[in-house]
Formats: sequence, C-alpha cells, structure tokens
Amino acid sequence: MPGTPSLAQQLGAKQREISVAEFFERNRQILGFDNPLRAALTTVKEAVDNALDACEEARVLPEIQVEIAKEGTERLRIAVEDNGPGIVKKQIPNVFARLLYGSRFHANRQSRGQQGIGISAAVLYAALTTARPARIRSKVAEEEAAHVAELLIDTQHNQPRIVSEELELWDRPQGTRVELVLKARYTRGRQSPFDYLRNTAIVNPHARIVLIEPDGTRITWDRVSTEVPPVPKEIPPHPHGLELGELAYRLKASKFTSLRETLTKDFAGVTPRALREVLALGKFTGKESPEEVHGEELERLLRVLHEVPLLPPNTEALSPIGPLLIKRGLRNVLGEIRPDFFAPPVSRPPKVRGGNPFLVEVGLVYGGGLPADQPMQLLRFANRVPLLFQQGACAITTAVSNLDWRRYGLDQKGGNGLPVGPCLLLVHLASTKVPFTSEAKEAVAEDPEIDKELTLALQGAARHLRTHLSRRSRRDLASEKFIIIQRILPQLAEKASRLAGKPVPDLTPVITKIMDVVALEATSGPGPSPSESSVTVELTNYTPRARVLELFVEMPPEDLASATLEPLPEGTDAELGRAWWTLEKLAPSARSRLTLRFPKSCEVELNDLDWFIAGVDEAHLLGAESLPGDWEVRLPRAIIEAAEGASAESSRDEAEVDYDGEEAHAALEDE
Repeated sequence: MPGTPSLAQQLGAKQREISVAEFFERNRQILGFDNPLRAALTTVKEAVDNALDACEEARVLPEIQVEIAKEGTERLRIAVEDNGPGIVKKQIPNVFARLLYGSRFHANRQSRGQQGIGISAAVLYAALTTARPARIRSKVAEEEAAHVAELLIDTQHNQPRIVSEELELWDRPQGTRVELVLKARYTRGRQSPFDYLRNTAIVNPHARIVLIEPDGTRITWDRVSTEVPPVPKEIPPHPHGLELGELAYRLKASKFTSLRETLTKDFAGVTPRALREVLALGKFTGKESPEEVHGEELERLLRVLHEVPLLPPNTEALSPIGPLLIKRGLRNVLGEIRPDFFAPPVSRPPKVRGGNPFLVEVGLVYGGGLPADQPMQLLRFANRVPLLFQQGACAITTAVSNLDWRRYGLDQKGGNGLPVGPCLLLVHLASTKVPFTSEAKEAVAEDPEIDKELTLALQGAARHLRTHLSRRSRRDLASEKFIIIQRILPQLAEKASRLAGKPVPDLTPVITKIMDVVALEATSGPGPSPSESSVTVELTNYTPRARVLELFVEMPPEDLASATLEPLPEGTDAELGRAWWTLEKLAPSARSRLTLRFPKSCEVELNDLDWFIAGVDEAHLLGAESLPGDWEVRLPRAIIEAAEGASAESSRDEAEVDYDGEEAHAALEDE
C-alpha cells in the first residue's frame, strides 16, 4: 500500500545508539560481576588498585583499609579507604560514576588501572542489585573539610547522577573512602578478597593493608619496605611491533611538520644513526610531511622500521618489583610457612611487543610448610595486581605447564602441567599495555614475545632450584655419612680395644680423614638482653690439614645495619648486605665460633642468612656453600702477600681478589 514503510525502514526505525554503561549493565559478567562471590572480590580489587595507583603517584606510602560488613541477606557493605591525595570535587562524579573516564588509558606507562571501567562498574553493579547509591568521601590536603557525594549512573547516557552532596569534617589530612552496598557474599579462601589482599601485599611490600572481615576479625599486612616505587614515566611508542594502521594514525596525529622530526620525537628508540638508516632504506628525504606518507610509502616505512636495529624501550615506563622486594614480600606473607629455600628472583631485561615495553619477573620458594603432595602453588600478577581467575586460560600458566620441571628436580607427569612438590612460584608481568583476555583483567593472552620471556625467566628460576636440590642432596649424604661414622667408629674402637686389652684410641684424626669436610652449623636463640635475638655459628675443620678460612654471610641490608657482629668482620658491604671474616688458622678438628646479635624487631631467621666459604670446593663443605666466583672483595695486604709468596716487608697496596679456587688460601695455609 502507498505510504506503508518497507521492512527495511521499519527495522531501521528500531535502531538506536547503546551507551557503554547500558552494554556493561546487561553484560556485567564481562567485568567480573557474574556471581555474588566474585562481585565482592572485584569490588575490593578495583577500589584497592585505584588507591595504590593514587598513593604511588602522590609519593605517599599507602595505608589502605578494607571493611566488609553484612547488610541484610546476601548483601555486603564494602568500604575501601586510603591516604592518597584525594580527588577534587568536580571530578568525583566522573571518576566514580562514568565508564571509560580516566587519566591512564592514553598514557604509555605502567599502571594498574588503564580503561576507566573498574570502580565505575562496581558503582553500576551496586545500583543494579540494591538500588543504593555509592557514597564517596574525598579530601585534598589544601581543604579543611571532605567532600561527600552519593552517586548513581545514568546508564542511557553514561553520565553521573548526583543524589546528594555535602561537606563533612574528617580527621584525615587527605584521602578517599568509597562505600558501596551490593549483592555479594564473603568467604575466606582461594579467589576471595582475603586471597587478593594477601597476594597484593606480596608484590606491594611498601603498602600497609588492613582487612576487617564481616565477623570483626582484623587482619593486617604490614609494609616491609619504606620506599615508594618510582612513578613510571610516560614514553612514546616503540616502532618494533607497530601495525600499519597504528603507524598511519600516529603519523597523521603528529604535531611535527617533517618525517624526520616525527620519527625521532614521537617514537622511542630511533637514534640519529637509526634515522639515517631508516631514511636511506626507505628512500625518504626526511622532509616529507608525516600526513602525506600513505599507501606504498607507509608500508615501506613500516618495513624498514621493523628491520633497522633500534634502541630497546626505556625502562622508566615500567615499575618492576625488583629481586630484593620480591624476596622480602614473599618472606613477609609466607612467614608461617618458613620455606627452606628462597631462589634468587629473576628479573628479565625489558622487551617490546606491539610498540609497548614489558618485562617478566619470577620468584620461587621451596620446602618448609608447603605441601609436598600437591601441585605447585602458582601466583600470577600483572602490573602488581593478582590474577585469581581463569588460571587455565592464562599465558603464564601455559608457560609454567610447558616447562619440563623434571629436569629441575620436581615431579611432573608426562613433562607437562603444573609439577607436584613443596614449591611456590610467583610470576609478574609488567607492561605499559598488558594483553588481557577480557575487560575483567583476569588472565594474560597468548603472545609469542611474552611467551618467550616467560619461558626464559622460568628456566632461570628453575636452574636455581635444581642447584639447591643438588647441593641439599650432597649435604644430606655427607651429614648421614658423618652421623654413621660418629656412631659406628667409637663402638668398633671400644670393642677392639677391649679385645686387645688396650685403651681406646683418639678417633678424631681418623674421622677427620674420612670426612674431609669443613662443617658450618648455625643455631638461633635469645640474645643476652630481652630485646635481642642471636645467631651462633660454629665452624669445624674436619679436613686433614690446617686451614685459614674466609667466611662470608649475606643478609637483608637493613638487618646487617642493625646487627652486632662478634668478632668484628674483616669488611662489610652495606649496600649488598654482606660481611666477611678471616678466621684464625684452624687445625684439623678445631672449631671457631661467631655470634650475630639482632634487635628483635628485625625478626631475623636462619633462612635469612646465606653462608659462604672461600677457597673450599663445595664437595668439601657442609652447611655452607662455596663462594661464587663473581664475588669480589678487598682482602688485607698480608693475605695477598702470603698467597703470592711475597715478603712481609712489601709495600704493595690492597688489591681485589676473586675467590675462585683454593690457590691463595692453600698458599697461606702452607705458610
């Protein structure tokens, strides 16, 4: 009929724009709000991540308190409070009640939050499930009162709706408090707010985190570092890994008028030498307008940018945890487990993927209270944030499972999957743009460059484990041999003497000759005063010749700074936490003793102290390790002169000696 709209016109009339808030309202599972248990975790996670980022950018040691209380049936009131710089009044509605609004999405630097979705999604979910607005309290240092706002999200327009606003006195000098009532459920265990905060404390050892559970239980993870991580600096993208469309966009968006300036100032790693090579291979003069480079020229430019060697990406855009803080964080949170072995953490040099720098860090602990009959505990992190869900779909898990751990001393059926053993593995991926599998940021997507770095870092940590297990096996065999000899030989000697009618001979030389080891035994106990603890070290020479031994200890630098060492060490390295002694010549079967006293506030354990002896092969050491060949320390002049056979009157200056071999010590002992 004339005037009747066609089917296409009818369908077209029904089409309308959907706001991002409407989309996520109907697809909340994408953001991690698919059930009450995950809703509680996701809400805590997003608020705490924002708090940590804000504190670090303001150069403030984070003080974060998470309060979870029951609010009726299957409802929780979750409040997260921090001591960050606060948020100015006009930005509060946009930050908390507008999706895809933030300051970090376009910044090419590492941060926990990137998309401007997380905390706003929690506000959206709370309103959807309880119709209750979010209550935000924020105070900046320059103002006397805090701004308090109750907010909802207008989902059709993705705009904040302010329910109420007021000023309120707050005893904090600055900070922010987010309070939400939502449909959620709390349990403690794996994949819970407790688990998330515990793991967060490991990779953020500079933060003090308090959790108050619904039953009133208060749990505190104290900081073990007083250094705020440096704020990552924003850097331009690196050409290696850029796609054609992204290169075209950046050339058109450039504020520079020449291709030469654009390549050197809008991209990272393009040095003057590299620029000359790029222009020559690409047949450019450098004076071309970047906007006019398109088509075949654009493809040629991209090709040569990928071919020409460029400087690696600047690490200032990343904020790695670092080997020392990984070890401190693990020791702080896993204190009750008391692992036998902390492998030296592995931190890979930065690489680039898709124009974005990234690096991988791995920490490994073994033994102690970790279960020996269960799979390895795997802790995954991205930009200092724990990844608790979708472990099987994560590139980190794939890399761990594909490594043949049987080569490194762990049980692994078929050489694939998580190995079984008393082992905990921490893997951290730091990047300016982590390739997550979804907006919920729960797993890392597969990527060839990341997979390669993960494998190399895991192999480095696994080699340390293999070395430890091998040394422990040798030490156990030597200890068993020593115990058997000390038990059986005296009995044999007593019976033989009784049969022969002669006195029992001194067996010390015989035992020494059979054992042929230098044994170190460390014991801990109370100190001479109630405010101190002590570690006593006994060194026994069970070798057939007299020895002058060089003993070394390595510990956390702050513990060394507060320790009292008796006798005084030959030298110390405060930065590395090392001290060393030159002991008096020990005759066969003779002993030497040292005492280390620490304030009880240090909470030093035997596992915190690593002992090394120079000039003795590890096959002849029990309770200590041979000094690594890359350790260089300054020895007294007398030792060097004796080792070289020089006269005592020589005026030679002190020199640096690398402890690799027994030559210097053998010369001194022979003298």
